[in-house]
Amino acid sequence: MPGLRLTVPQAARLFGIDPDVAHAVLDELRVASVLTYSNRGTYSLVATSATGRCAQRRDGDATMAGSFGTSRSNGSLTSASADRLTCLLRHWTWADEARARFEQELADGWDYNEEPVADHPFGAYYHWCALLCGLTEAALEHGLLSPWQLEAIRGDLEGSLPGLRACRQLLVVIPASLEEQPRVVDLLRDDETLGRLRRVHEAFGEALREERMSREIDSLDH
Repeated sequence: MPGLRLTVPQAARLFGIDPDVAHAVLDELRVASVLTYSNRGTYSLVATSATGRCAQRRDGDATMAGSFGTSRSNGSLTSASADRLTCLLRHWTWADEARARFEQELADGWDYNEEPVADHPFGAYYHWCALLCGLTEAALEHGLLSPWQLEAIRGDLEGSLPGLRACRQLLVVIPASLEEQPRVVDLLRDDETLGRLRRVHEAFGEALREERMSREIDSLDH
């Protein structure tokens, strides 16, 4: 499973097998280049994604971390308390639900219409963006993601943030007029914007799931 990192004792407990058997299986998979072995004694899946993200980076790539700076702010995901992580996961889950509603609205069909009222069915889009806005600000301004996670999507984050903030503002402040507010009709004619939002959404989801999984695996040692 991508993001899963196990020591031999952890694998033995997780799969309910003898430690010697776990070691033999894991090492055979390492020899076959299915798994990689870190200097911290953990096995993880060899990365094959286009982004090149892999578990051994999580285990410590000093060169990459040094190139982006090694200091972390108090907003770091890896240093977040269990309560903070729960809040982040809840926030992303709400965003995921809003995105699912928006995608369903698109799938149900919609006629392009220049009338302002045409955006009415797409409240889910503005909710989705407003929720993503908080995560995006946390990543860019408070070090939520690791350096390599941030650099992988920095362009998408910075390109999306103005629109995300506009959507959040629209939800909390009733505008005096429809002028200057973001419109879904314009979004659907711009595949780049929607593509950026989807990539940002998936990146946050992956980072949060990996952090939760890492903590669950670490708890096997206790």
